[in-house]
Amino acid sequence: MCAICQKHTVTFCYNIPKMASGVAICNCCYGEVDYIKNSITEDKKEQSVSYPPDTNWGGKRWVAEVMEQREGWIGFHSDLDGAFREELYSDITVKPGCGHPIRAHKFMLATRSEILKNMLASDTCKAAPEESIILPEFDHEELETFLEFLYRGDLARDQFEKHFRSLLIAADKYEIPHLQKFSEQQLLRMLNPSNALSILEISDVVSNETLKNAALKLIVLQYKEIVLTPGFEEFAKQKPQLVVQITRAALTYASMKRII
Repeated sequence: MCAICQKHTVTFCYNIPKMASGVAICNCCYGEVDYIKNSITEDKKEQSVSYPPDTNWGGKRWVAEVMEQREGWIGFHSDLDGAFREELYSDITVKPGCGHPIRAHKFMLATRSEILKNMLASDTCKAAPEESIILPEFDHEELETFLEFLYRGDLARDQFEKHFRSLLIAADKYEIPHLQKFSEQQLLRMLNPSNALSILEISDVVSNETLKNAALKLIVLQYKEIVLTPGFEEFAKQKPQLVVQITRAALTYASMKRII
């Protein structure tokens, strides 16, 4: 069980300096822990924050420190999420390609994406009877999930898995680095033989080489399991150029095995 959130199954232990054993941390909490650790390291370099001379606080003390900062981070962002949910002083209507529009805040859209900022400043947006912008690539549920991420900086795993395609495309289209990185990390964690082709396809669309290489590697390693499925035939019809890349990667891997 994760020592931070007390909810998720642990896949690895995080090593703390001067401790013989690691602290169990789940994938979901690891990113936040790593961010806090790096922040502390930078603070010490810049001497902007004073820390106790003895850094060997022990596992419980270390976990308590991380949990305190994590709860502060969540609480800070929950205020923004609450403003979104309650439409508190909302001043812009965001319309999906289909479905009901959603009220939001211009400052949030503008600060999260330079592309959205320019859209808000356009004459088309200002000339509407009620200021609004259209994000045609989303349906209502996808748009709600996208906006929730802009406000919270995070998403529940089931939400992300359901809408990862539209989120990754939006991150690329609207140039939102945090969503791009978040999506990449989540997709690398959820990559498996059943979704490898889908992840390969979307990584090619948004030109994410890290995801693409990871998906290709898994497909090559699980070649028979993936290629002999009914879904592969349809994939080959729709994406022949990716099938060529899979074949080349498989041949390269086979050649390397023979050499070794």
